[in-house]
Amino acid sequence: MRNIYSDLHIHVGSADGRAVKITASRKLDLGAILFAAAPCKGLDMVGIVDAGSTLVSAEIEAMLERGDLRQHPRGGMLARNGVLLIPGCEVESREGVHMILYLPGLKNIKDYQKYMRSRVSNMALSTQKANVSIAELINLSLVLNGIFCPAHVFTPHKGIYGFLTPRLEDELGRDAGSIKVLELGLSADTDMADMIGETRDYTFLSNSDAHSADNIGREYNLLRLADNNFQELRYALENFEGRRVMANYGMDPLMGKYHRSYCPRCLTITSDAPPVLRCSRCGNERMVMGVYDRIIQIRDQEEPRHPVSRPPYNYRVPLKDLPGVGPKLREKLLASFHNEINLLEKASKDDIARVAGEGAASYITRMRVGRLPITPGGGGKFGRVKK
Repeated sequence: MRNIYSDLHIHVGSADGRAVKITASRKLDLGAILFAAAPCKGLDMVGIVDAGSTLVSAEIEAMLERGDLRQHPRGGMLARNGVLLIPGCEVESREGVHMILYLPGLKNIKDYQKYMRSRVSNMALSTQKANVSIAELINLSLVLNGIFCPAHVFTPHKGIYGFLTPRLEDELGRDAGSIKVLELGLSADTDMADMIGETRDYTFLSNSDAHSADNIGREYNLLRLADNNFQELRYALENFEGRRVMANYGMDPLMGKYHRSYCPRCLTITSDAPPVLRCSRCGNERMVMGVYDRIIQIRDQEEPRHPVSRPPYNYRVPLKDLPGVGPKLREKLLASFHNEINLLEKASKDDIARVAGEGAASYITRMRVGRLPITPGGGGKFGRVKK
C-alpha cells in the first residue's frame, strides 16, 4: 500500500487563453497546477473540477497527445512528473446546490458533455447551473462510472445541508444511498459534521476549492492506496479491502469565511450562542447563516458520534497564512524541505528553526498537535491566526 496526498477540488482559471472559472486566477491553468503548484505543495493526486468545460477538456486532450499526460488503465491521467489528474465536473443542480462528478477518463468527460450540452447555457465555463436535478446527476454519475460527491455541503451558498435540506434522505430518498462521500468545506470539520447522525454513512473529504495557485492544498487528504489511480481512489472512498482515507487535513473551521452567521446590514460577524437567525446588534432577520450556526440548527446529536472508520481531522494552517512567514521566508523553507506537506507534516522542529527561526518552528509544531488561536471568519471574510 502507498500513502497518497490528494486535493480533489481545484479550479482552472483559464484554458487556451480564455476564462474558465471567472472568479479564479487567469494564471491558473492545467500546466501550472500539475507541474508547479501540486509538486510545490507535495500533492500526489489533484482533482480538477472544471474538466466538463470544453476548453479544459480540449487542453486535457492536447496534453494527452503531447505526452504530458497519459491515461492510466484503471482511470485517471498521470502527468509526466507522476502527479495523477482526476477529472471532475462541478455543476449546479436545478435545486441550486453544487455537486462534483469525478470521472475516470476522456471518453467519460465527452459523454458528460454530450448529456449537458442541451442543459447548460455555456459549455466553456465552470460550475454552470444545469437543468438537471440532484437525482439525475447521481444517475448520470453511475452511468458514467464516476464518483458522485456533494461539494462544500454546509456552506450557506450552494451547500446541500447549508441551505437546501437538514437530511439528504429527506430530499433524495433512496438515491441518498448511492452517495458514498461528502466534501466538508472550509468552514466545517469532522466533529461538526458528525453531530448529524446520517453522516456516519459517508466518507469525508477535505479539499481546497482553490481558485489560485497559493490556495491549492490548503486542505488535503491522506489516502492509503495500492496504486495511484481512479479505481483505487474509489476503493478508498468506499473503505474497500484496506484502501481508505487515513486522515483529513483542514483549516480550523474558525478560519472559514462562512463559519459564523453574518449580518450584511451592520457588517457584524456574530459571537452569540448559535444558531443565530437574527442580528442582536441591529435586529436584521436576513442573516447569512454561518456553517456552525446551521449545523447546530439541524443536528440531531448534542455531541459528535464518529463511526469506527472515521479518520482523524488534523487542523492545519497554510504556510502563507502563518504569522511571520512572508514570501521570501516561504520560498526559503520550500527550498529547504522540498514541498509544503513535507515541511508541515515531517520536518523536525530543530530543522525548521535552523531555517526559519524559533517563531515559525513553534507555530508549525503547535499546529501539529492542536489548534492555534484564531480570530473567526464569517460573511465572506476568512479568519486568521492570532499573533
